[in-house]
Amino acid sequence: MAVDLPQEDVLAIQEILALFSYVFDDNDVDGLCLVFTPDATVEHGIGPHRSYHGLAELADYVLSKSAAAPDHFTVNTALSARDDGTVLARSRYIGINRDSRLTSGEFLDIFVRTAQGWRISYRRGIPRTPRAEGAGVPTSAALDPWRVTLAGRA
Repeated sequence: MAVDLPQEDVLAIQEILALFSYVFDDNDVDGLCLVFTPDATVEHGIGPHRSYHGLAELADYVLSKSAAAPDHFTVNTALSARDDGTVLARSRYIGINRDSRLTSGEFLDIFVRTAQGWRISYRRGIPRTPRAEGAGVPTSAALDPWRVTLAGRA
């Protein structure tokens, strides 16, 4: 069930979403704790996917990514506060590779309030483009919990 989210929490969560791009794209492993909880899980893809657990695995991934990895821009975020105190965030991302190719997808996040402020405890990245010719937009039960971020806004 969705509950109202105070404006100061909305702004704090939006700041964390913006900060992710700087921390991740700049290989700032020390800054990961400003975005994620110590026990965060980050998954990428639907079906067979990559998965990282905790800040140490995330740091290893950040340091191992290719120099050709895209720069990220997080846009069009919808938030839904739940009565358990967590907040679901569904955002689109745009990635620009060094050769100017574009990628895009969705970030599905679960935010929790910590002693240091809001942090992402779970993130799933779902690529949308590029995709094979004729392939449809990704659909999956993985998206279902985040669909509530769009409900009840009419």
